[in-house]
Amino acid sequence: MSLGSGTIAAMDYQALYRKYRPQLFSEVIGQDHVTTTLSREVIEGKVAHAYLFAGPRGTGKTTTARLLAKSLNCENRAANGEPCNDCLSCASVAEGNSLDVIELDAASHNKVEDVREIRANVGTVAVAGGARKVYILDEAHMLSRAAGNALLKTLEEPPEHVIFVLATTEPYKLLDTIRSRAQRFDFLPVPVEILIDYLAEISRREGFDVTSDGLAGVATHAKGSVRDAMSLLEQVAALGGGSVEASVVARALGLADRDAFAKLAEAISNQDAPAALALVSELAARGGDLRRFVAEAMGFFRGVFLAQYAPNLEEIADEPIDTLVEWRRHAQSLSAAEVLRAVDQLSEALLHLRQGREERLVTELTLIRLTRPETSVDADALNVRLERLEQQRHSGGGAATPAVAGSGEPVPAPVPESTAVATPAEHVDDEDSTAPFEAAVEPAPTVVPDPAVPVPPDESSVESDSSLVEAATEETVAQVDIATFESAWPAIAARMRDLAGPSRHALLKEVQPVRVDDGTVVFELPAHLPFHLQQLRADRELHTLLQQAAAELMGGAVGIEFRAHVATERPQVSAAEPSRTPDEHELLDEDEGAIDPTDLVVDILGGEIIDE
Repeated sequence: MSLGSGTIAAMDYQALYRKYRPQLFSEVIGQDHVTTTLSREVIEGKVAHAYLFAGPRGTGKTTTARLLAKSLNCENRAANGEPCNDCLSCASVAEGNSLDVIELDAASHNKVEDVREIRANVGTVAVAGGARKVYILDEAHMLSRAAGNALLKTLEEPPEHVIFVLATTEPYKLLDTIRSRAQRFDFLPVPVEILIDYLAEISRREGFDVTSDGLAGVATHAKGSVRDAMSLLEQVAALGGGSVEASVVARALGLADRDAFAKLAEAISNQDAPAALALVSELAARGGDLRRFVAEAMGFFRGVFLAQYAPNLEEIADEPIDTLVEWRRHAQSLSAAEVLRAVDQLSEALLHLRQGREERLVTELTLIRLTRPETSVDADALNVRLERLEQQRHSGGGAATPAVAGSGEPVPAPVPESTAVATPAEHVDDEDSTAPFEAAVEPAPTVVPDPAVPVPPDESSVESDSSLVEAATEETVAQVDIATFESAWPAIAARMRDLAGPSRHALLKEVQPVRVDDGTVVFELPAHLPFHLQQLRADRELHTLLQQAAAELMGGAVGIEFRAHVATERPQVSAAEPSRTPDEHELLDEDEGAIDPTDLVVDILGGEIIDE
């Protein structure tokens, strides 16, 4: 007997989402725009003949359709359109055995024969007492094209006592002719804060011991679905013995806890690869789902990215306040390049994981690339490394202005003795466009120059407008070789497009860095572009902007010099060599002793000249 009693008790149990299914329009959460409109239509007697309820799963589409049927057939309907829930009609609808509410699953009734049966029942079955017959068609997008076309006429002009309600999660799959015949209502995902309050009330009724972090974790992972949230709440409470905490939520879903993403962000900021690998090891040891961890980490860095660029974060992100605060905190410690690269790398890793790759290996390799950009050869990794060098240069060394203890005034930092300011030298020869130009080095001033303001050159050392080397504006000279500069040149040129404009950027597209001489980068132009060379040499503002852009990416000041490309001279060929081709000046030179082109042709062809 005891076994039978236990079986009966188990059968009497209802899942939370069924036990607390709304029985009034006012109990439907997060869909006020739908329930308010429907209740007013019921009160005013302006109910449409067909409705289309569209929205994500678990947001109340079928429940609202039942409430509409209950309100229409209620014998003691309230003045605000709410059903009484006491009459026989309301009880039968709530129990699911009403003859006036027909629920069909379009996934299993998607043939033309099924639609024909519906049409026959609509036209022949009489309804007693003037009640309304409501057809609820779930997953309406599963109807075949032929079945949808067969339903069109009945859907457009059903009998007066018949109402159709089509519920779907994918309304775009329905025929346009069906959508145009129905009054559409879009059900929205329930906001996290509203869902947290609703779960807290359910937990109070059930006697669960909950924490704010636990409820926030349940609501966040439900993605706006009330049914998913209720199912997850029930699962977590069962696992935790009536306790709903963040750690229990992580165990129930196989997720990393909230601190895992903070640890990952700190590992990327500190370039701490061992810490990132230890995090993966910890998750794997707990049986965590690494694929879900990668997906959640991508969502985390998306939030950090939004925190960096969106001041109105609360308006565009449906997350708890604690999560928004954490995003903003990590947005200060990570650069924009690091965050964007993290999103790209994690999304690529997620694709590999969905293809069945080794989960732990793919995750570890991805975190290695994020914490050690030098292990990756992509352009984004180079940008991250250059940004980090720039941050290190600005955060340490002579650029800082520390304040004296007890005073609020900054004290200029000492200038290293090796710091020098390069000034342009005199043009050696105005007529020689290929002559090199050297920078005169003078002692640095005692006041540290502002990196944002270029230092003007000494007017006494400038005797020509074609000076090539601009004054250095940085505190330290970059130690760079030509290979490093060539790899960074595309990024510098792209930066110059924003700084100098498209016309100047077009001039720079013609130059090519060829070598580095004592901290000065030598650019060469083709010899057939003397006008470009003249413009580049004369544009002093362009020099300053180019030096600034190079200094930002190279971590120190660099000199700039433009030269024309000089072709290697051909070796001299002996005049006695019979196969030598005459030079152009020899063919055109009419001086005495020059080669006569006519005699040369006669000699080669072995002919004679006939005068006519």
